Amino acid sequence: MRRVVFISLLLATALVDVKAQYSRASLWTSDLVRFAKEDSIQGCKTNCVLFVGSSTFTRWTTVVADFPESNILNRAFGGSTLTDLIYYFDQIIAPHNPSQVVIYEGDNDLADSAKSVGEFINDVIAITRLVNIHFPKAKILLVSIKLSPSRSEFFYKYQKANELMRQIADSSEYIDFVDTCTPMLNPDGSPNREFFSNDMLHLNGKGYSLWKSLLYPWLLKAGER
Repeated sequence: MRRVVFISLLLATALVDVKAQYSRASLWTSDLVRFAKEDSIQGCKTNCVLFVGSSTFTRWTTVVADFPESNILNRAFGGSTLTDLIYYFDQIIAPHNPSQVVIYEGDNDLADSAKSVGEFINDVIAITRLVNIHFPKAKILLVSIKLSPSRSEFFYKYQKANELMRQIADSSEYIDFVDTCTPMLNPDGSPNREFFSNDMLHLNGKGYSLWKSLLYPWLLKAGER
């Protein structure tokens, strides 16, 4: 019995050490403090449609007003990757009881040439399993990775990841996939620059207007499960 307890303590210590060594752990301290403060004032939302992901969602400042029939909570943090979201699951997703989790990641993950499409998809599987384990009644909406003009060298990775996310959704009862990528392309397959801000990376007002129309049919309305 003592041996079992000792081994358990060693494993717990190892996990703490691994967590403490995560190199990106301190990048979003201010975001996490702000989220915690908002939760302490407003209370954690239940049965919400929880938006999580990187700056494409962070910059969607009108998202609550754009979907008045849904109980939207935006917990995206700019510059993040899906690995970061997994690491911060307990702070970003777990405090709430979402009816739906809407995820936009991959833009930054795959712009880092060190991460393969396969590794990104492993993270997609991990985050969807985490959500389903904690909230088995919740739906998950995977949003396709956009093809930004400023990141054209990564298009092949983005397109492959989008296809694999679609396949994951097609094989699951609780995961959906929305293609926001194709409607933003010109007839020749190049990205339509009219949807992007001056940096040719983030969406402008026209881009978010398009996304509003594309996401609306997929979002749960208040009271739906």
